[in-house]
Parts: sequence; structure tokens; C-alpha cells
Amino acid sequence: VGATASPRPAPNGATASPRPGGRFPQVNRSARFRPHLDAGSAGAGQRTSLIVALGDFGGGELVVERDPVDIRYAPLEFDGWRQRHWTQPFVGERFSL
Repeated sequence: VGATASPRPAPNGATASPRPGGRFPQVNRSARFRPHLDAGSAGAGQRTSLIVALGDFGGGELVVERDPVDIRYAPLEFDGWRQRHWTQPFVGERFSL
């Protein structure tokens, strides 16, 4: 995410915007997550999640509180500890960061 990126509207008050680098990066390949809330690192000062999907795939939107968001090459920041989220089915090779 570049420092010149503009915030974009997203579901339930989530936004995509420039921010300092995170302390807990995660790389997923072909991961399909069921509805969940994040756990673990919120107590270490992390209050938001930042996610982007990369690759040659179809489908695979991130659903945040029932609102699907296309995160393919489009970073999204949201509160993963309070907003239930999951991955829509997809075909192809999908990575998420």
C-alpha cells in the first residue's frame, strides 16, 4: 500500500488508507476462511486488519459483516476483531496478505 493511496468506502465503516506497517504480517495461499473474528494480536496493540488479494483467480471476495468486497489488488482496512469476515469461493490461484 503506497503512501499516496486514497481511502475508499467499504462496508460497515471499514476503510482502505495509508497506515504504518503492521507487526503481524501473514501470507495465505489458496486459503478459504469460514466466518470468524480475528484473535490473538489485538491485545498487542493491533486494532485493525489490512488485507489485499493477489493472483489469477475469479471470485474470492472478502465478506465483512455480510457485505462482499473485492480485495483483488485493492487493499482493505477493517476491524477484524469486531467485524465477522470470511472468504467467498474462488477458482484459480489466490494469495492474500
